[in-house]
Amino acid sequence: MSDQGIVASTPFVSLGHRHEELSARGWTVLTPDEFAYDVLGTLHEFGPVIPQFNGQTAFAITRKPGYEDLPYSQSMNGIGPHTEAPVYGPPPRYLALHCHQQATCGGGHTGLVDGYQLLTYLERTDPELREWIDDTPVEFVATAKPGEAAQRRVKEYILTPTEDGDIFRFSYNQFHYGDVNPSKEDLQQSKVTNSTSPLARFAMLGEAYFVQHNTPVLIPDGCMLIWDNWRMIHARSRYTDPARNLTRYWLA
Repeated sequence: MSDQGIVASTPFVSLGHRHEELSARGWTVLTPDEFAYDVLGTLHEFGPVIPQFNGQTAFAITRKPGYEDLPYSQSMNGIGPHTEAPVYGPPPRYLALHCHQQATCGGGHTGLVDGYQLLTYLERTDPELREWIDDTPVEFVATAKPGEAAQRRVKEYILTPTEDGDIFRFSYNQFHYGDVNPSKEDLQQSKVTNSTSPLARFAMLGEAYFVQHNTPVLIPDGCMLIWDNWRMIHARSRYTDPARNLTRYWLA
């Protein structure tokens, strides 16, 4: 029998268990054999890939010059607990980090904590603050890159109910420095330190909860971490290996 005209098809890989993990705990890790043939096609099984701050659908998470003193994705510094793009309405539903080369220095972990569980914790331990969160919108500000003039602003509740699910927003940088991507000047003074405002209290309690409860994930080479950005708070530990190289995707 002639094999002319036969086209090799992409092997089918069931991701049902990954969807179940994502629903149950808020995050999952895909192995290379689960998406190697088609990264974007695999991501589309979780949601449409959408443009990021720079208008591109893929963003390089690797060291770039000029950010050495900033808590920014293209620095090697740690980045405090946050949800991605809180100034967007809505923010991306899912985030994906595709690891091409992981840091070998012992840093560069992605920490993850369930934001819904943080709010449940506050219901038990500080019901007055939990009520304030429901009653008070917060202004979020984001500069596309530190030091640039263009900004996005939105005033939203920390927890925003929608038909598609509740959207949780949190940003260490925003609460402390007034910008999701603060400049060197912004970093000179924290709005949280020595403040008794409800927002400052929420920031400090949220940070403490994150430190105590986060799951640190060091994404293996070739693998892809996906998490629910409407639910999970994430952060990054500092690293010193300049070869670390990941690609970030936003999914609607």
